[in-house]
Formats: sequence, C-alpha cells, structure tokens
Amino acid sequence: MDFGQLRLDKQESARNMMYQNSGYQFERRDKKTLILDIVDTESVSPLSTATEFSINLFEPLTVDKLSDVYIDSVSTYNSLLCDNSNRTAFSLSINEFNVNSNVASTSSGQQIFNKILIPNENNDINDVHSVVIHKGKKMNYVCSINPGKITKLSGKITDLEGNSMFSTTNKTTKLYSLSLTSGVTSDVAVGTKFDMTVGGVAGKSFETAVHITENSTKIYFISDDATITGDLGTITSTIVAVGTGLNGLTPDDSTKRSGDYPRFTAEFIIEARQ
Repeated sequence: MDFGQLRLDKQESARNMMYQNSGYQFERRDKKTLILDIVDTESVSPLSTATEFSINLFEPLTVDKLSDVYIDSVSTYNSLLCDNSNRTAFSLSINEFNVNSNVASTSSGQQIFNKILIPNENNDINDVHSVVIHKGKKMNYVCSINPGKITKLSGKITDLEGNSMFSTTNKTTKLYSLSLTSGVTSDVAVGTKFDMTVGGVAGKSFETAVHITENSTKIYFISDDATITGDLGTITSTIVAVGTGLNGLTPDDSTKRSGDYPRFTAEFIIEARQ
C-alpha cells in the first residue's frame, strides 16, 4: 500500500471539506452596511414635499447583538443651495433608529431634536445637475440599536425649519436649466416666478431655483409640469418689484436641459459591540 499517496488523498479531502457549506455553521460579520436611497417620482415625492418616506429593505437586516450605527457617506442630486440659515444642514429622522440627540436652539428645536444633522455642502451653483457629497468626515456616530430585525426604513428629510431641502415650494418638482441669448439685467432672487412661452403656448408659469446674478446668461428653474417640450419663447417676469431682470429675455432652445427629480443617498455602518 502506498501510504504516502493515502496521506495526500486524505489531505486533499480535508481541504475540500473546508470550502463546503455545512448547512448549520456560518461566520458572523461584525460590521454591516445599510444604504438608504430615495428618489422622487411624479407620484411619490418625500424629498420635494418634505413628507415621510417608507421603504422596504431588499432583504431583512438581522442585528444579533447590541450594535452602534455610524453614518459613513451622504450624497444628493439637485438639493437646494446653502443660501440661507435654514439650509445650512439636513435634518434626517429614521424611525427605526433610536436617535437620542438633545438640543439647545433658539429657533429650530422641534425640527432637530432626536434628528441626524448633516451639513449642507451644496454651495456652488455649478453643482446643479451633478452629485454633491455632504460629509467629508467618515464614521460619525448616530445611535445604538438593540438586537432585532429591520425590514424597512422610514422617516423624513427637511431643512432646519421643517421645509423641503429640494424644493422651494414644498411641491413635487423637476429642476431645469436653460441659457439665455442675453444676460439678465438685474439680480433675480431665488423663488421668483416668471412666465415663458412653451411650444407656442404663452403663460406657462415657472420659478427660479437659485439666485441669478446680474448679467448671468443661465437660469435654473422648477416646474410642476412633467415635461417641457417644444420651442421656448419670450420670458416675462410675473413679479414687478422683484426679478424684473428676466423681463423680455429670449431662451436659447439649443441649451434646454430636461428636468430631473432630486435624489438622496446615505450609507450607514452597523458595527456590533465587542
């Protein structure tokens, strides 16, 4: 008998068994990743309307021991600029997380008590229609959670006053961009309403989404319309005292950018306590 060959066969068999699923043993992971991804649609728009979202997990998440939750990254698409004090941060609530953050505030206590605050780093108009990362630091502590099973994530995303961080009207909106054949004649404030001829139909109403400085040849605006199709005609301001710099200007049809709904994505790390 070739005892050397027999020994090699046994070693090979043992190695094969190491990679087979025994059916009842598994290695527990100390860290798990949980991703929250919210996109507005025409019918469901928790971002634009600052209302509660509720999303089922693709697979239930089982937490088998006391664990700590950290927020690892946050990115948005077409969120509002940080152009006033109420938009300096996102206020995020997640009902499935036991967030226990106290607050001392002269104005926004109710909106940030037991909430997750995320600095709003969207401060460049050129970032419209592009992703903005709102958290440079990694692994910020959020809360601790007890063992259990999570099947959905629900909550709300607002500014520090409870309004939308994605719409100035708190209504379902798409964000459009458009160049003008000549620059605006004066500064135009965010939220300025104006009319524009679309596809030969006059009086279509829109609203500026960001502040437009004098001589700028590009505007960003929102609309409740699902689509804006057809040639664009003259813009006429509907507010005499504010935003007259848009009056009588002509759009450049070749630069028309179709509207996009906003999006919010956050990545959490759940780490079991040792």
